[in-house]
Amino acid sequence: MPPGATRTLSLPRGLLALLAEAGVRVESLARKVGAVSASARLTPAQMDAFLDLALPAVGSDEARLKMAMDVRPELFGVVGLAAMAAPTLGVALTRVERYKRLLALDTVGLAPGRDSTRVRIHLARPDGPTARMRAEMEMVFLLAFARRMTRTQVIPQRVDLRGPVPAYQALLEAFFKAPIHHGQESDALVFSALELARPLASSNSELAGLLGPRAEQLLVESGSLDVAEQVRAALRRMLAGDEPSMEAVAQTLGTSGRTLQRRLSEAGTSFVALLGEVRWELAREQLARTDMEVAELSFLLGFSDSSAFHRAFKRWEGVTPLEYRRAARKKRPSARAGAS
Repeated sequence: MPPGATRTLSLPRGLLALLAEAGVRVESLARKVGAVSASARLTPAQMDAFLDLALPAVGSDEARLKMAMDVRPELFGVVGLAAMAAPTLGVALTRVERYKRLLALDTVGLAPGRDSTRVRIHLARPDGPTARMRAEMEMVFLLAFARRMTRTQVIPQRVDLRGPVPAYQALLEAFFKAPIHHGQESDALVFSALELARPLASSNSELAGLLGPRAEQLLVESGSLDVAEQVRAALRRMLAGDEPSMEAVAQTLGTSGRTLQRRLSEAGTSFVALLGEVRWELAREQLARTDMEVAELSFLLGFSDSSAFHRAFKRWEGVTPLEYRRAARKKRPSARAGAS
């Protein structure tokens, strides 16, 4: 995004369709917040104002929660499709965390623990008039997505909500089927490692290979990435047999190597550190999800030979690449019945 340009966002088609089905006059509301139409790109302020008007207009709390359950992820463009193409639920949520900023002000953050991961909803305006609606709808959508895509009855370990117990508590309990804790510091779902390892029925590695680079490019163009994230995104695209140089990465970002080095230093990191981190991430991903030979993976990650890759990976993980692959395969659960 050019310096000084205003960030704009598009309301997801799936959300607009469900709002219209609920009787919300989306075009009228769009004009009320100063937009040309509901399908036009909106400024963050316009999108925020639109949702503050649209969500209460849906009607009952039950209707809002039902709408969140019915949202079709494929209508969220590259974000929804990238999540659907993921091999496991955990990877899908990681992609939602990374790419959701392309289409929304409210985002998702993952905090992995030893045996579980906390999926937190980050609201742009946590004290806004529709904050509670937005948080609950985000959480309902994420769990509905998990159940639909894994075709299993995914149940979180716990549900945290900032607000007090609502009049519609029974609706929340019936849907989440998990302990709900009110008055918490944040709105979040907690998933076990077993649930996050569940395979997605919609997994498609070929499609993911096409969507990933496109999503990363959109992130760069949107201006929503800091300099370290921009370098990470470029490295993930460029690691394909050769070790990308800082000059080459800087050129793709429209700057000079010296300027990039200075900006990374100001951000408290370095090109070498980010290159190592991205190699580590890609190595774990490929070993866990594919049958790629270790020698081929070594080449793709830009290592001089397999021995160099083995040494680096053992330094990162404490085990060899093949030991890591075997352990990752053992963690994959079989699908269970009871999909909702």
